[in-house]
Amino acid sequence: MAQAKVAARSRAEDQTRWRILAAAAEQFADRGYAATSIRDIAREVGVTVGAIYVHFPDKEALLTELVELEFIQFRRAFDRTAKIADPIERIRKMGLTFVEFALKRPDAFKFLFMNTQIDVFPKGHLIEQGNPAVDCYAYLKGTVAEALAANRFRPEFKDVDLLTQIFMSGVHGIVSLHIARGKDPWVKWRPVRQRA
Repeated sequence: MAQAKVAARSRAEDQTRWRILAAAAEQFADRGYAATSIRDIAREVGVTVGAIYVHFPDKEALLTELVELEFIQFRRAFDRTAKIADPIERIRKMGLTFVEFALKRPDAFKFLFMNTQIDVFPKGHLIEQGNPAVDCYAYLKGTVAEALAANRFRPEFKDVDLLTQIFMSGVHGIVSLHIARGKDPWVKWRPVRQRA
């Protein structure tokens, strides 16, 4: 009987933690990190400020966990491309994977890539920079380096970081424009997947 109560309490705490994370993500995306307080999040969840501090020592720790959860999920979306032998085809599929992630999860995309009020990785993050297993930029850069080594680009293209940033910027731009201005009648937009 006591074990059942402990298990039920643990499930309730986990649910509260996830509700806090969801409310914080929504508040940070809508109002911005700086304009959102722990009190705002507590009000949204229907808990006390103290209840939030049971799960997170401060607002920055809450943000750090949110960013890491979203980035890890985002990086996992690229796992399907790892088995593609041709690096150019892998880059193409990675771009399309990026687009699909953004279209299916526009709020997560805006939170991670369009929110200028937060550091991408606040202090204390767990995502290791340069580790392609968790760092999307490192994974793309490794693929671009592989394509460069195989002479798959024109000879004047030799800078792996420049090429990586061009690919990343191009796909990011397509998705950002679609999310921010995709319904603007001024431009006769082609379908976003076709542009990608």
